[in-house]
Amino acid sequence: MCDNRTMGQPAIRTQADLGRRIAQAREDSGKTQAELADLVGLDRTAVVRLEAGSRRVSATELVAIASALERPIDWFVTESPPAVISRRQSPIAARLSRRLDLALENTARDVAFLIEQGILPHRGRLNYAAPQSFANAEDLARSVRREAGLQEGPIRDLQSVCERLGLLAFSFELGPDSGDAAYVEVNDLGVAVVNGATDPGRRRFSLTHELGHHVVGDAYEPEPRLGASETERMLNSFAAHFLMPRSAVQNTWDEFGNQSARLAATAVAVRFRVSWTAACNQLRDLGIIGSRQRDLLVEDDLKKGEMLELGERWVPELEPPSVPPGYAKAVINAYRARRLTRARTVELLHLTVTEADLPAIEETTLERLRRELEAEP
Repeated sequence: MCDNRTMGQPAIRTQADLGRRIAQAREDSGKTQAELADLVGLDRTAVVRLEAGSRRVSATELVAIASALERPIDWFVTESPPAVISRRQSPIAARLSRRLDLALENTARDVAFLIEQGILPHRGRLNYAAPQSFANAEDLARSVRREAGLQEGPIRDLQSVCERLGLLAFSFELGPDSGDAAYVEVNDLGVAVVNGATDPGRRRFSLTHELGHHVVGDAYEPEPRLGASETERMLNSFAAHFLMPRSAVQNTWDEFGNQSARLAATAVAVRFRVSWTAACNQLRDLGIIGSRQRDLLVEDDLKKGEMLELGERWVPELEPPSVPPGYAKAVINAYRARRLTRARTVELLHLTVTEADLPAIEETTLERLRRELEAEP
């Protein structure tokens, strides 16, 4: 089986290079050399020499160091994908939490590996113009929905829609202080990591914001066409219109608005699976309610009983851990084709399955293999 994790990425070839990677991982983790030494059972002077490249690292020591610094072992022997390095050199990288940054890098490395192995297909890159106004943002949302083959109503499976647009969306439990989401390009695919610790409506909005970065080719804003804050505002507007199209929201309001504004706003939040604040903001931005009414609604948060009273079910999405369905299928197919080991398959699926959950693979006899080869055109 093929389990090579380093194809296509520059290998770390010297002790000095390996020492540099150890030092980088240690600094990223916020640990001192003495703290790392204590965690792996070495003297501090040994860690100093390791990082300087003047002492060889044994396999056992590298396993211990990787565990202590929360990095996969292959991170120390191959460079990160170029897009990850580029992102880290940009101003936006400073706003990422360490846990979110690590999750994004590890996922990007996995996607790069699968692309290099021919397990994930290449696809054409989307190239929409970045919105320069709120009207542009709404037009962009309308165009991207058409690209994805969506009607005007709510999006029921956002993760699959993003995958159709070339954005692979993953959700991991990263904790309450790890930010909302992050995005990077890997070859012609996009990779987004969403913090599964946030509430379901916020997860969907965060992913759609990253979809905005993906469709305009604005991965890490090295030289943003607008001011960074203005770019983010435009992509937030894109996300709102993508999730809650004007006509569909108006239809929902017309259905419930004659009963009460709060019930109508509740229907928007539940049907379009967005947060209470996002629903109220969109109603205001569409001119359906005024700013004062929006403020009054937001002051009193939506209660679960009101959602039940509506008689419609809220189905949470992007529950962590979660991987894109097409990505998962490609990984399982590669496992069935004996291109991935059981352990590597589970790792690439981010523990959404165990080894016991994997399908059995039939033994291939020489006679069966001969017949299959003869049957090929």
